Amino acid sequence: MVGDIEVTGQSDGIEKFLTTEETKENLEYATKTWIHARKTISKKIGKALYTVTAYEKLKRVTVPLEDGFLLLATMDNTRVQNQTIDGILKVVHEDHS
Repeated sequence: MVGDIEVTGQSDGIEKFLTTEETKENLEYATKTWIHARKTISKKIGKALYTVTAYEKLKRVTVPLEDGFLLLATMDNTRVQNQTIDGILKVVHEDHS
């Protein structure tokens, strides 16, 4: 959880809003938030499952993986969000069961 990008991908024809460096900075912030929550409040409220951050142009889903890794998925605001998020969580939990 240091904000390094291990794997990346993007669908064809999708506009990229942030540079790789801006995405890395965003990941560094997200990892600090996850680490802080894990150390301070998870004992009281349970393990974090995922977060959704909504912006005007897109949404970002952050899911903690095993060994301290995070999955960051970015999607536009034109799709059915709950189905997309449910699909991401299904894949993550099947791969780590």
